[in-house]
Amino acid sequence: MAKEGSNFTDNDSGVSPVIGMILILVIVTVSIGIIYSAGIPMLDSAKLSTHLQNMQNSFSVLHNDIEEVVRGPITGAGTARTTSIPVDGGTLAVVPNNTRVSVSYTDVDGTTSQSWLPGTISYEYKNRIIVYENGAVFSTYPSGALMEIEPLIYVGKLDANNVGVMIHIINISGANMSSSGKGTTRIRTYAVDDEFSSIFTGDVSSVSINITSQNYQAWDRYLNKSVSNAGATYSSTFSGDDTVSAVITNPDHSLGLSVHETKIRSTVG
Repeated sequence: MAKEGSNFTDNDSGVSPVIGMILILVIVTVSIGIIYSAGIPMLDSAKLSTHLQNMQNSFSVLHNDIEEVVRGPITGAGTARTTSIPVDGGTLAVVPNNTRVSVSYTDVDGTTSQSWLPGTISYEYKNRIIVYENGAVFSTYPSGALMEIEPLIYVGKLDANNVGVMIHIINISGANMSSSGKGTTRIRTYAVDDEFSSIFTGDVSSVSINITSQNYQAWDRYLNKSVSNAGATYSSTFSGDDTVSAVITNPDHSLGLSVHETKIRSTVG
């Protein structure tokens, strides 16, 4: 029998379970919100980083394959190489003639200039680009381009006073080609008939290198580092939005310059 004066509306025996269920519901809702607002973007970012790292690894293999073609025939393997690239939602493209490299040098006979249009092999995915360009591999980031693999263009000490400059142009010829979607595609690279040319070898007083490329700032940083490490003098200027003009000298001494070109053809599919 209920106590005298008791009221059903004053009975709070069921309040705690209800509050507990509400708290659980709030916690679950907040957790789901945190996952959607922070967790999923973090997972997407990690997935993108992994995908681009895998693609950088693929372009490292591509770089090695092209260098094997540049070095010449390997017994039993010939001069052609086929590189598998996992496209996986991005676009892989071979674009000849979309970059420019000009070299000028001054020797006893005066000043000589020559230009090339090396072209690129690139992969684009969600506004990020990895590109093979004239023997180097670049990755683009929000802050700009970074050279991941160095080209066959470098400067080094020959002895205590003399500095050597090696410039090897990797010239991609042929037609524009691209592949996109899912799955794996292949890039076949081979040397054309007159693939190797020795342009110049000798002593010069100065070398000027002009590079027109989306990666011009990364080219400038690389050339500056290479020249400085060799003890030579480097100066550069930028023009437009995509060109670096660099001048290399070796005060009171000459430069040993070597310029070569290798023509290759790359196809996608």
